[in-house]
Amino acid sequence: MAKKKTAKKKEQPFTEVTTGQEQPAKKGLIEELEELKKNGETSTARYKDLLKEAEVIFGTGEMNSFGTNDPETLKERLGKMSKADLQTFSKKVGINPFYEKETVIDNIMKEFHRYQNRTTAFAAPQPIETPVLDPNNPQHKELIDWLNG
Repeated sequence: MAKKKTAKKKEQPFTEVTTGQEQPAKKGLIEELEELKKNGETSTARYKDLLKEAEVIFGTGEMNSFGTNDPETLKERLGKMSKADLQTFSKKVGINPFYEKETVIDNIMKEFHRYQNRTTAFAAPQPIETPVLDPNNPQHKELIDWLNG
């Protein structure tokens, strides 16, 4: 019987060279928005597109009567509305619609800023610390006895 010949492993005649066209790991929507904010690029078209996409994903239009969380987007939308559309929108938001167009827009923007301030985490009530009753204190002892029935 003849011996099988084993093929020798050949080394590659070259080393791998990269072209520099590798794609970096894609950032998430929120990370991109935060990066654009950090760089001060909030007025760019890319930022506005990402913000609209985020608002659609999170359902801001259904939860928020203004339809957006961005003041620039709201101002742009209000500027494109006719007087009748503004009156309808102001009724929806709870603003008196029977002023001049500019006054209605200003009032809507003021209400929007009030709404934004109310919904921040800083406006949330802080927890109150539970008082500790000392059984050695006669006033606390009386209260403890009353609570225990």
